[in-house]
Amino acid sequence: MARNLKPEYINKIRKLEAPNGYKFDIANYLYNPAYGNEYPAFQKVIAETETEQTIRRVYYFKHYDGTGEYIAETFTRKKNGEAWQVVGGRTEEKLEVAGRYNMKKLLTFCA
Repeated sequence: MARNLKPEYINKIRKLEAPNGYKFDIANYLYNPAYGNEYPAFQKVIAETETEQTIRRVYYFKHYDGTGEYIAETFTRKKNGEAWQVVGGRTEEKLEVAGRYNMKKLLTFCA
């Protein structure tokens, strides 16, 4: 899938009310070329100390053979103000197998 980078679509996703304080991960969707960022994803800071943040990210990943799955990953990063950095303590949980991306389904996993 080619990313939909039209301003109308980006603004529509930015204005979405995701449950539990999740926010659209706009920086990765627009600028990160990795396959895990082909579809819109939502993320939230779930724990924070003075030096680290723990973030939960919910996204859809489409495999080369046409199958796909919804995934929730949790990772920690240093709290030094940099937008791009190496993360640690990454865990991944497969939420559901699905052949197609569905925004409403993705938002149900944010709850």
